[in-house]
Amino acid sequence: MKKIILAILVLGGLWLGGTYVIGQTVESRLRQQVADLELIPGSDLVRLELSHYDAGLLGAEARTCLVLHRLPPDLAQLEAFSGTLCDRAEIRFGPLLFTDDGPALGLAYARGRLDLSGLPEPVTAMVDQVFQGQPPVTARTLYRFDGGLRVRAAVTPFQVSSAAGRASLGRLTLDVRSPRADAATGRFFITGRDLQVGGPLGAATLPALDVDITVSELLGDVLPLMDMTLAATGLSMTRGGREQFTGDLTLRTRSRRQGDTLAGDLGLWLDGLGGDAVPAALASGYLGLAYQGIDSAAAVRAQRLSRELDRLRIEMIVGALADDQVALEANAAQARQLGEELVTVLTRELLRPDRSGLTMLAVLDGDKGRPLTLDGRLDYRGLDGLNASLAELRMLPPAGLLRLVDLALNLDADPGLLPPPLRANLAGPMQAGLVAHRDGRLVSRLMVRDGALTVNGEPLAPAALMAPGADLSAGP
Repeated sequence: MKKIILAILVLGGLWLGGTYVIGQTVESRLRQQVADLELIPGSDLVRLELSHYDAGLLGAEARTCLVLHRLPPDLAQLEAFSGTLCDRAEIRFGPLLFTDDGPALGLAYARGRLDLSGLPEPVTAMVDQVFQGQPPVTARTLYRFDGGLRVRAAVTPFQVSSAAGRASLGRLTLDVRSPRADAATGRFFITGRDLQVGGPLGAATLPALDVDITVSELLGDVLPLMDMTLAATGLSMTRGGREQFTGDLTLRTRSRRQGDTLAGDLGLWLDGLGGDAVPAALASGYLGLAYQGIDSAAAVRAQRLSRELDRLRIEMIVGALADDQVALEANAAQARQLGEELVTVLTRELLRPDRSGLTMLAVLDGDKGRPLTLDGRLDYRGLDGLNASLAELRMLPPAGLLRLVDLALNLDADPGLLPPPLRANLAGPMQAGLVAHRDGRLVSRLMVRDGALTVNGEPLAPAALMAPGADLSAGP
């Protein structure tokens, strides 16, 4: 009996000791997770802060709040609300956890809710009325032993109506599966159901929204490589009681490494098209784009410069509102310098002559055939095999600009697809030789190769593209 009691005491001590260690680990991870979040990249004007963490033996209570800092005088009154918009979380320590999805093993499990009690009473009363006393947003987080986490955040369903309009939501959730709490990679799911909004100008309804995003890598901590699929089913827009547009939309984008360059593609599908704003001849459509040969190091640098420019723009707005001319001029000077660097990266480094390119295909289908086909390919050649600076590009005549690329573009369209105003203005492009009328179809075959431009097999002066009806001679 004494041995059994001793074993129980030892196991209990190990359990409690393990729980204490887990609690310390969870607090450290949570503080790091909050510290790493940037609501405005590169700026501390708005940030999250772990303002309270009260740990016990088996769990903890945490409060993470939105903090406003360094606001200009015109917005200083908003700092009174700093720390009032908070997430309150109840955390239970592992290793055995009882989650909303059943028992699980892990470091901890947190149940959080958006707490607006610190806001003015009229605001909280309105929110309580919309969400019927429930927290507007809730979240569940499972911290795993391997450092990863699983999160489900949900907006509470609501239905509201007034003289100004109406809105309702059946479901909106975000699910996250990340390999590390501080990682930007992972898989993200957004699920929406029965989204409706309406007002005097019209209404929109979306019965189903599903988004699946996989971020496989974050280049330079700023540029994500990812696959994304978005499906919007049953989208409908009405105005004046009549349906203007209805259809299903699917979007697929992918980006990936290709040696020391980047490549990717995009596909957009439209099905079940209808409504007053959609030509009767259309039933579905597709747009596809694919690119390759983007210098990965230059793309990362361009993204970093863009983020820094965004930060400076915010600081310049703050400086203008605060009437701080010194800070405003300093930030403006830095922004000009970074803008020049960004232009240099985009013109001299981002593209690779003879490796960068783009392909495109667009089709529209109807019950009686295919009203539109547009396909093209662009291959970047550079200027004598090199990237030109912006100053050099500005000095090039139209014929010189054509030397930068090889291009093939093919159009085949039903004239009935064009709105009457466009059909009435076809005479100019047809006279210029840009468009031909063959077998009841509008066709155009445009090619650029080695600096020479042809349209429908005939040489064409580059200026004719910009001034239809001008001299079509391909000579000097």
